[in-house]
Amino acid sequence: MLRRLRHRVALTGHLVTDTYEYTRHLVLGNGITGDVTRVDPAAPPVVLVHGFLGTRGTMEPMARRFRADGRAVFSYGYGRFQLACLRRSAQGLVQQVRKIREQLECDRVDLVGFSMGGLVGLHALKFLDAGRYCRSLALLGTPVRGTWMGLAGIAALGAVSSSVWQVVPSSRFLEDLLTASLPERVRVRQIYASRDALCPLGPRLAEVPDRDYVIIPGGHSSLVVGPRFYTALRGFHDGIDPSPTSAQMPGPGPAIPTF
Repeated sequence: MLRRLRHRVALTGHLVTDTYEYTRHLVLGNGITGDVTRVDPAAPPVVLVHGFLGTRGTMEPMARRFRADGRAVFSYGYGRFQLACLRRSAQGLVQQVRKIREQLECDRVDLVGFSMGGLVGLHALKFLDAGRYCRSLALLGTPVRGTWMGLAGIAALGAVSSSVWQVVPSSRFLEDLLTASLPERVRVRQIYASRDALCPLGPRLAEVPDRDYVIIPGGHSSLVVGPRFYTALRGFHDGIDPSPTSAQMPGPGPAIPTF
């Protein structure tokens, strides 16, 4: 019992620290620039998509880790705090990915969508043919069946934001998103935090194998701040067949702990 208590106290401490770090980076805003220095030319660029009421700054802790591993990193800034329609945001994401491919003369990129940002990435893949440009999508705490926290968003911002209506369970946007199929060439991993109060654990998508449904101790902010979540991302990317002509569904990559 004492060990369990210590574990809970330690986890609570990490949650507080991660929330502080997330908030500190949130105020950096959207003035974060992409890094086109590709230390490892064989590694595809990474495009990060932040969540609701977020900014590109919130993705900076993760971006630094990707850069340290030799990846070119870009944060998609899609309006102030992501209040706009998710379909329109997905269109902008595809345009940016095309621009990155042309600028770096690369074949495809890896997408990482945090929270609502994962819904933007999913829509781009399923409805806007983004699979031609993306080899993978990592969903970090993404409410694939919505979140009832969206009701709080409607009460506060429903008059000026269409995206808050789209994340409520059983919304037309989510129903369309879940009905459509993922491109075969794109591998998807769902990563969740065990104590995420904003976006609780979602169901595993039909196209996602068991090994790519990962749960790690932490809260919502931990998904983009905590090092263990980045380890799950790196293991995911390292396990993908780099060949653009492959089915992108290789054997198991490095083991990722699931709790």
